[in-house]
Amino acid sequence: MSKAGERAYNAIRDQILDGTLAPGSQVREEDIAHACATSRTPVREAIRRLEGEKLIERDRQRSYVRVWSEAAMRDVFALRLMVEPYVAGQAARLIQPESVDVLRRANDIYRRELAMARPDISVIVTQNNLFHETLLDATGSDVLQMILPRLIAVPIVPLSLRRYDRPQLEKALEEHDELVMALEARDPEWASMIMTGHIHRARRVFFET
Repeated sequence: MSKAGERAYNAIRDQILDGTLAPGSQVREEDIAHACATSRTPVREAIRRLEGEKLIERDRQRSYVRVWSEAAMRDVFALRLMVEPYVAGQAARLIQPESVDVLRRANDIYRRELAMARPDISVIVTQNNLFHETLLDATGSDVLQMILPRLIAVPIVPLSLRRYDRPQLEKALEEHDELVMALEARDPEWASMIMTGHIHRARRVFFET
């Protein structure tokens, strides 16, 4: 893939994963080309790659962000419940102090935004993503880093967070704070337990709303 194509690919993918491009949203070649200061040819290249990853679908007239079925979403949550508690436990064994600092900063930015009268949910989504990505990186596992991003590529996390009310966002942050305490204590069972509850609650909110 060309450098321009890679830039367009990352721009589109990031917007899908942070919820800026919601399921069903049209992906306009001209808009992406303008935002990335490139021609439409590398944008088409990027869209074809995202089609191969099942993040974008195309009909005769347009490309649009894939709309995932309820069954697919339930599968994603079931798989996350298998994988992410294990990730948290491994992170508790292996995480380095500098990564804990990244987690704390992400929580602090999340907390400051949540204290605003009208929080910007995109800021919260970004810090939430950073938190979970840092946990994954802390495992140092090539296998987990191959598997989990494919699950996260189904944009279920931003969709969930955008459905949370303020008390639910506060509760998610409390769980992040407790997870940091478990990591600092080097307690894999505690970390896994918190992550399990975290995902169970996200699943309940997602399907009830």
